[in-house]
Amino acid sequence: MKGLTHIVPSRAAVLTSFGESSCQGISPRFSALVWNIYKAKRVTWATDFYWLTRGKDLVLLQEAFLRPAMLEVIEKADHLRWDLAAGFTRKMAAIDAGVMTGSQAEPEEIFFLRSKAREPVVRLPKMVIGTTYPIRESRKKLLVLNVHAINFVTMPNFRRQMRQLEEKIILHRGPVLLGGDFNTWLARRSNFLNNMTEDLGMELATFSPDRRSRHFGRCIDHVFVRGIKILSASCHYEIGSSDHQPIELELEILG
Repeated sequence: MKGLTHIVPSRAAVLTSFGESSCQGISPRFSALVWNIYKAKRVTWATDFYWLTRGKDLVLLQEAFLRPAMLEVIEKADHLRWDLAAGFTRKMAAIDAGVMTGSQAEPEEIFFLRSKAREPVVRLPKMVIGTTYPIRESRKKLLVLNVHAINFVTMPNFRRQMRQLEEKIILHRGPVLLGGDFNTWLARRSNFLNNMTEDLGMELATFSPDRRSRHFGRCIDHVFVRGIKILSASCHYEIGSSDHQPIELELEILG
């Protein structure tokens, strides 16, 4: 598929930003939404998006597909600024697709991590977008890593992408929010991710009842935090506009 209908953008063309931030810095207590939106293909997506993003401080989307109709919907969430890291661009319509983070606060730093490996058949990478934000009444910075993990590759290639995340988390001295679609439908993937984040001193968000999206009986969407207290975590199992259920969290930065 790559080369015929899609291209992998140059490093200079990966990041796109639009919209305006609505506040200075992240509040020490904040809300977050994590959702693989299935390229916003289903009819009820716009209605669900408006409802789910209302008042959110942070929104982490995977499979953002910036066709004009989706852009029109997203731009109406005018309390958020959006930053996209494109994994590929559709040639015919110049549509970027990848991971996208919305935030009420202006990020101080924006970066991306592109998987070294490519998924088979399509020959396209998977992406991470990283953003850092000032925290109100604090000298600390919040690091947010929005992840879409590579799929259908060998375990060494999966580990390689996870090690990219690990390096960023080790270097960051403040609180960290790590979330997204990790494609952990194999036990060895799930075990590796859990062991890595545990070694990094991160806490896994848990759900009761746990109705997150599953492949082969295993949850694939996760949220991990460090230096942050999870006040509540819920899964919107009633949402049918994606093949993934949205995850909503209330969080508080420690210290």
